[in-house]
Order: sequence, then C-alpha cells, then structure tokens
Amino acid sequence: MKSGGFQGMGAFEGDTVSRIQGVKMWESTATKFTGAILSRVAGGGEQIAITRIDKGVLWALDPKKKTYTETPIEPFKLGEMGDKEVGKEKPKVRVAKAEFTVKKTGASETINAFPCEEYLITWLVEMENLETKAKTRDTMTTNLWTTPETAAIKKLQAEQAAFSKAYMKKIGINLSRTEMKQFGMEAFTAMSGAPQKDMEKEFNRFKNEMAKIKGYPIRTVVNWKVEGEGMTAPKAEPSAPEESQGITGGIGGVFGGLKGAISKKLIGESKPAGEGPFFSSTVEVKAINTESIPADTFEVPSEYVKK
Repeated sequence: MKSGGFQGMGAFEGDTVSRIQGVKMWESTATKFTGAILSRVAGGGEQIAITRIDKGVLWALDPKKKTYTETPIEPFKLGEMGDKEVGKEKPKVRVAKAEFTVKKTGASETINAFPCEEYLITWLVEMENLETKAKTRDTMTTNLWTTPETAAIKKLQAEQAAFSKAYMKKIGINLSRTEMKQFGMEAFTAMSGAPQKDMEKEFNRFKNEMAKIKGYPIRTVVNWKVEGEGMTAPKAEPSAPEESQGITGGIGGVFGGLKGAISKKLIGESKPAGEGPFFSSTVEVKAINTESIPADTFEVPSEYVKK
C-alpha cells in the first residue's frame, strides 16, 4: 500500500500480511511515513494484531519491545456514535450534479503473476452549500485491475466472509442486508450533510455500475480531486505520533481525521483547484496463499510481556 495522504499530510507506504483461519486472524503491518516532515521524525515500524473471536479478545503486539496489550471484543452500541441521531440533522448542502460510471478500458497486464484487466471507475459529484452558495466539485477516479476468481481466491473469499460474519455477530451487529444498507447510508448522509434522498439515488447508481466489474481486485489506484470556491489548503503536516502509539497508531490518527476533512471540504474549506489530488492511494495484492497455518500463529509468543 502507498498513500499520498490528504493534501500531502500523512503520506506513507507499507506492507500488510494477513492470515485468517476460521474465527482467528493474525495481521502484521509494517509502515513508514514518506512526507517531507514525518519521514524525518517518525521513522517506521511494525505492529501485529491477533483477533481471537473465540476468546473474545484482540491482542496488539509490539515486536520491537516484545510487549502486548489485550482488549476485549465488546458489543457495539449505536449510542456511542454521538449525541445526535444519525441522519436527523438539517441538510447543509445539496447535490447539484452526480455522475458515477464504470468502464472496462480493454487494457490488460500481468501484476505479481496475476493476469489482470483494467476498469476505470469515475465518480463526479458537484455540491452547493445551502447557506453560502459556495460550490465544490469532487472527482474520484479509480483504476481497478482485477483477475479471474481462481479456486484459491474463492477459498480466500470464503474465509474472509466467515470471519467477518463471526466478528459482526460477536460485536452484536446482526443486521439484514437492507438494514446494513440503511445504516451505512444514514452514516454517510450525516457525514456529508446532503439530503438522504440524494444519497439514496447515488447508492442505487453505484450498485448498478459496480455490477459491471468482474474478478478479484489486485491493484487499486485511487485519485480524489477537489475543486471549489473559497478553499484554503492546510499549512503543515500533523505532528509525529508518540513512540508508544506505534507507527500504525499514528497513521490511524491521520486517517481518523477523514470525516472532518470531508465535512470542511463540503462547506467550502478545502484546497484550491490545480494543486494536485486531495487524496491518493495505491493498494496492490502481492500474493495469495491457501496453505494450512500453524495453530501457534494465533497465540501471543511466550517471550512477550503483557502491558
């Protein structure tokens, strides 16, 4: 994975290895900042997370310090989202124009031994602030390279789906497809400030266009450009994360600000046109392996000390 961050803030690159077996998952993420400031002061690092749904715990391991923390997997409470009901606020913006298209480009390439074909996904949204009349124009393009679903890929997908279903049940979210769609739409509506009827229309268009894509994603390149009136760019990169947070925690903090960044952008407080993408990222699958995994992979090594 590689990201240019948000307007250059928090740019990073790294690798993730995930191992899934039934209701257990082991995941290692090694990352480093690449921005002008954080690359010099934050360095890089690795964190390992072991999720044990069967035991109801999440272990976060620090390979450098040989320590770990244990956090219980607890039921999710909708009330924890905030004091205001999701989707109940008065709309702040209106969708003036929206276009979402998926096109097969005809290009083909072998990526990490996977034969791939390219799709170009384009999402254009023009919005107007109902109070200031300021307008913003978002153009998100995704170059998606997919490979045919082999037996190994189908096995992987089955493992991922089983784990996700078990995890959702563990945290108490047993929503039907219709309920999940409604929940996601209300959350997105609250974040964007747009009327829910506008978002409903966009979700339906999204679903129909995405049905054109065949195969499993191997490379995903996203570029999000923002243009609008009265926009100002941020003046500096965020400060470096504390060492105790770990590099992954620091990146999590950067991306935790996405909601605020989107909210500001929608009311006319983002970067001016012509200064590069608001956000960019590339995610690429290097390898898929469906061989058996040793049982002790999902246990905390004996030399680690609990914090």
